[in-house]
Amino acid sequence: MTKTITVANQKGGQAKTMTATSVGAQSAAHGKRTLIIDNDPQGHCAVVLGIDPEPCVFNILLGLGDPHQWVRETGRQNLYLIPGNRSTATAQSVMTAENRSISAILDAITPLITEYDYVLFDTAPSAGGVQERSLFASKYVLLPVATEFLALDGLRQIYETLGQLRQAHNWRGMLLGILPTFYHTNTKESRAALSELKSTFGNSILAPIHDRTVLRECAAEGKTIFEYAPKSEAAKEYAALAQYVLKHT
Repeated sequence: MTKTITVANQKGGQAKTMTATSVGAQSAAHGKRTLIIDNDPQGHCAVVLGIDPEPCVFNILLGLGDPHQWVRETGRQNLYLIPGNRSTATAQSVMTAENRSISAILDAITPLITEYDYVLFDTAPSAGGVQERSLFASKYVLLPVATEFLALDGLRQIYETLGQLRQAHNWRGMLLGILPTFYHTNTKESRAALSELKSTFGNSILAPIHDRTVLRECAAEGKTIFEYAPKSEAAKEYAALAQYVLKHT
């Protein structure tokens, strides 16, 4: 059965794209046929994977052609991408104006998802129709959150969105975990933010991803962290996260 996961937060700069592409890359490396769908208008999943952003998500969301034709190979075994770009924001406006069903994204990708072991959605850093429909289309949700106080509000907002989906639309998904990111062991703010996360959300808090320069470098090179610096601490941390995801889904 296909495992569907949305990586989400309602604030930018939380490492959503790095998390989605890293987990996807490791899933593929473990022999799982994996599809990443970039529902963020920034189109950064393609950039991180070293391929061109395209309006493929736009075409799928508006039902233009067979969805299979918008899937792109990434040059990595078992790993595929439906790239997006700024046109994704236009698709969201159309879906909102037409009052599309909460199941619109799930309906649009249904011809595809049974062909994959894992489908991961990257989402825009804001509330909106595409994010909510991505969440509804997923069985699991992974929430990256930077370990700084301003980021905690975005986490609370996405929690509210999940509650609304359960109440209004009978969403039956589950929280896979909250992932602290950009963690600095030596800064008071980072340690305090992690402590507050643990006291508020308990066992939902996963092992933190430290802030490493190498993560920005690999994205600029169009490579995953496992390709760019496979022996780095950052690669080890994201590999451990992927192992957790594979074990708990």
